[in-house]
Amino acid sequence: MWKIIIIVICVLVPIAVGYFYFKNSSQKYFRKARRMHKKAESIYDSGDFELADEYYQKAEEYRNKARELS
Repeated sequence: MWKIIIIVICVLVPIAVGYFYFKNSSQKYFRKARRMHKKAESIYDSGDFELADEYYQKAEEYRNKARELS
């Protein structure tokens, strides 16, 4: 009996984790946008303006994707 319960748990947990990890949600993309924006700010402060601009653009793409999903 315990073996069956352990096997079921070992199968269901990875499926649930994978579902939430790969699920497209607006929260996921807003979080990515926030990370990209913070990274762009630190790169901008270091003086690499072109690379910072690329990160800002990527953050904006993530925000647009999040808005589409909302």
